[in-house]
Amino acid sequence: MHPVIRIVSFVVMTGFLAQGRLAAVLVACAVLLALSLHLDGAAWQGAWRLLRRMRWLFLSIAVIYLWLTPGTPLIRGFPSFAEWLPTVEGLWQGLLRSTSLALMVTAASVLLAVTPRDEILSALHWMLSPLKLVRFPHERFAVRAALCLEAVTQVQAHVRSALVAAGNDNGPLARIGNVAGAVFTTVTGEADCAACEPITLERRPPPPLIQWGLPLLLAAMMMVSLQSLG
Repeated sequence: MHPVIRIVSFVVMTGFLAQGRLAAVLVACAVLLALSLHLDGAAWQGAWRLLRRMRWLFLSIAVIYLWLTPGTPLIRGFPSFAEWLPTVEGLWQGLLRSTSLALMVTAASVLLAVTPRDEILSALHWMLSPLKLVRFPHERFAVRAALCLEAVTQVQAHVRSALVAAGNDNGPLARIGNVAGAVFTTVTGEADCAACEPITLERRPPPPLIQWGLPLLLAAMMMVSLQSLG
């Protein structure tokens, strides 16, 4: 599959998932399940590690929706405290939003795992090329975006090393400070010593016309599901 088609399909999926609708969640789950049949386990290991690190964020989202969404109290029998109790609607919305975000993270991780940096750079350059008509520096933007994506993986490795070195002896707050300081020192040191390597922008042919049917089919499935399930 052409890298442009992968990125466009990812944008379509995340656009519908951002609405927090059950239909979009079900279609995204079906798509990722179909992908799991064709990809090896290595492509999913990074997604699983990232989801584990974000578990507190997911819990925070669920708690916020659980207590701040008006509706039917989840716990009956306390009418005097009804406005302070979690609601059924909040539980449902929290689960939907957390699941939608988890699916976005999984799709992004899989996309980066199966698409090398050169292909991402080439795809972004091709997709942004129409902006040159308004004098937008699309080549610089594509290069910087690709370098940022590559830097994320390097910083993750530094964070893992810092977490191991920090240990658990000084308490959670001290550990966070030690890890942040160690990662900052390492990253800035590498940035000062890093050599300026040339980046070659490979000109790839545009995606085949028939492959554009994949993101269009995905968008159609999302829209039909939204209309069917309401």
